[in-house]
Amino acid sequence: MAIKLSELAEETGCRLHGDDCYIENVSDLDAAREGDLAFIYHPKYLDKIDSTNASAIILKENWLDKCPKPALVADNPRLAFVKATRLLNPERRYEAGISKSADIASGVEVPASAYIGPNVVIESAVKLGEGVQIGANSVLCMGVNIGENSVIHPNVSIGHNTEIGSRCIIYAGTVIGADGFGYERDGDSYLKIPQLGNVRIGDDVEIGANTAVDRGALRDTVINDGVKLDNLVQIAHNVVVGKHTLMSGHSGIAGSTRVGEYCLIGGGVGISDNIEVCDNVVIMGRTLVAGSITKPGTYASSMLTDEVKNWRKNALRFKHLNEMEKRLKSLEKKAESEK
Repeated sequence: MAIKLSELAEETGCRLHGDDCYIENVSDLDAAREGDLAFIYHPKYLDKIDSTNASAIILKENWLDKCPKPALVADNPRLAFVKATRLLNPERRYEAGISKSADIASGVEVPASAYIGPNVVIESAVKLGEGVQIGANSVLCMGVNIGENSVIHPNVSIGHNTEIGSRCIIYAGTVIGADGFGYERDGDSYLKIPQLGNVRIGDDVEIGANTAVDRGALRDTVINDGVKLDNLVQIAHNVVVGKHTLMSGHSGIAGSTRVGEYCLIGGGVGISDNIEVCDNVVIMGRTLVAGSITKPGTYASSMLTDEVKNWRKNALRFKHLNEMEKRLKSLEKKAESEK
C-alpha cells in the first residue's frame, strides 16, 4: 500500500518539509529504493543522504540543511520511523473461521470474529474474546481465558485456567502454565511439590518464541500489562513482572521474584529467586542478579572477554579477593599507626 508523505506526517506527529510524495514502504538508507522512507537518528549518517535512493527521510530539525529530499521532521526519528512502519505494514490476520480439523470441546463458544486453525485443541470451559486468533496445533487446556484480539501463533501450549488479556501476541513454541520447578528432598529421592497457582497475563503483552512461563506454586505467576518477553525466556513460578518491562532472549527469572515496572533486562541475564528489583532498572546482558535491587539505575556484572591465559589468571584472583582485602586493611592500619 502507498501513503502520502503528508498523511504519514499527520499520523506520526511529524512536520512535513519539502514536496509531498507517495511512500510505499520503509527501508534503511543503504538499501532504500524510490518510494521508500528511511530515517536518520545520529548525525554520523548524514553523509549518506546524497547517496540514498529513498524518496524521503525522517530526521531532526537541526539536520534539515543537510537534506535536499522531502523530509518528516521529528524530535525522535526512530520512534517516528516505527510508527510509519506500522502504518505501511498493517498486522496480517487470518480470515475468521474454524478449521475442520480443530477439536473444540462441547459448550465452548467461539465468537464469529475468531479464527481457529488446523488441529487446534480447545478443552472445556475455555473462554475466547472477539477477534481472537489461534494458530495451528495450539492447545488450550481447560478453563483458559483469552481476551479480545489476542493472537496465539502455531504450536503454543496454554495450561489450565491461564488468563491472557486483550491484544496479546504469543509466538510459536511458547509454553504457558506448565508446572513450576518445585521439589522437596525425601530421603534418597525428591518429592514433587504440587503447583496450585495459575498464570495471569495482562493486556498488550508480547511473548517471544519458545519462551516458558510457569504456573505458580501457591500463588499466581503474573505478567502485567505491556510486558515484552523475547524468545527463549524463562519465567519461573510465582514471579511477578511489572508493567512495560522488557526482557531479552536467554534470560531467566527464578521463583518468587518480583521485577518492577519499566525495567530493561538484557540478554542472558539471570535473576535469583525470592528477591525484588525495583522500577526503572536497566540490567546489562550476562549479568547475574543475586540480591535485591532497591535503587533505579543501570547494573552490570560478569567478566569481559579476554585471551584465555589472562582470563584464567583473573578468574583465580577472584577467589582470593576476600583474603587480599583483609591483607590490604591490615597494611592500611599498620601504615596509619606508623604515621
